[in-house]
Amino acid sequence: MDRTANQHAGIAAESVNGLNQRIRAALNHAEDSDLNRIKDAYEATASLKLLAMRLTLTATEMKQLVDGWHQEGHLHSAPAVDTDAEATDFNTAMTKANKAARALFIALDDATKALAPMGWREEPATTTG
Repeated sequence: MDRTANQHAGIAAESVNGLNQRIRAALNHAEDSDLNRIKDAYEATASLKLLAMRLTLTATEMKQLVDGWHQEGHLHSAPAVDTDAEATDFNTAMTKANKAARALFIALDDATKALAPMGWREEPATTTG
């Protein structure tokens, strides 16, 4: 199925929302929870790491796309608004988004590294207080 860029962005946002709902189900010990083992948390975290990596490219390429449109003269705004300044602000924001996505990737990489050596014990360990 062919999807538009906007549809892909919307699906990505809804997918993250769906993940949040599934995490809440696990936290509430819902019967239909599908996050039941450490491997599930690892796989979800690894997928989020991949998402963050891909977002770095998305931010860079969106910046290039809008900058190209601006350079070609396609962008305009209301007379009281400086289109050059707005385009520069967009580029600055997308550079920040790229850096934030890279930072998120690094943090999620650290998280997957922390989860990787962990195993699962069917019966929880008892703690003494």
